[in-house]
Amino acid sequence: MKTLFRLSLVIFLLVTSAGVCAQPSTTAPDKAYGLDPLLHNGKFYTYFLPPWTGGTQFFNGPGFVKGSVTLRGVTYDNLRLKYDVFNQQLVLQYETSSGSDNLIVLSDAWLETFNLGGVHFEILAIQDSLKRIYQVMGTAPNRLLYYWYKELAIDGGIGIENYVFSAPKRESYMLIGTKLFKYKNNKSFLALFDTEKQAALKKYFRQQHINVKKASDQVITELVNYCNTLSTK
Repeated sequence: MKTLFRLSLVIFLLVTSAGVCAQPSTTAPDKAYGLDPLLHNGKFYTYFLPPWTGGTQFFNGPGFVKGSVTLRGVTYDNLRLKYDVFNQQLVLQYETSSGSDNLIVLSDAWLETFNLGGVHFEILAIQDSLKRIYQVMGTAPNRLLYYWYKELAIDGGIGIENYVFSAPKRESYMLIGTKLFKYKNNKSFLALFDTEKQAALKKYFRQQHINVKKASDQVITELVNYCNTLSTK
């Protein structure tokens, strides 16, 4: 059963990949319809898994979310977007002049920021690393970043074995100037500061009942803005 399912999945993915290769690399904006070449010039999105795959590769679930994007300094609002966390791609749905819906992956070379359901993301290359999509909270000079990802694994249920996506997982960082520091909990977060500042932060944690692993985005934003009133190492 396992071998047959895996073989079916491999064949499906190979066919899908072949479809990707057969597609043109970019869409052709309909100038008469007023499509913007900067926004609508992206690769077709064709990553579709078998219907029995559990979960979804997207950040906010399978549905599209209203959001905005900034490409080469130009911001577009009220777009239908999905963030494919598994493949690290931002997907745009738009209607063509014929009334059909197209799905394209926005260019990672042009994409700078996007907002999705009230969550702010930026595409950053930090310390000469490759570009990555981060959720960004707080304002300069110091900001907190989440790198989101998902995993695809076998669901070993009784009598059947399907593939299933994990819930969104994250790595947490503090961006201090141009340097990125990873943290996992209150202790490792506090270690980013000298002893004097740690005392102030511990007091703030107690007063606000903060656990950085479970805190809401609003609480984290307020925390990093408070940190900006302190001096880091």
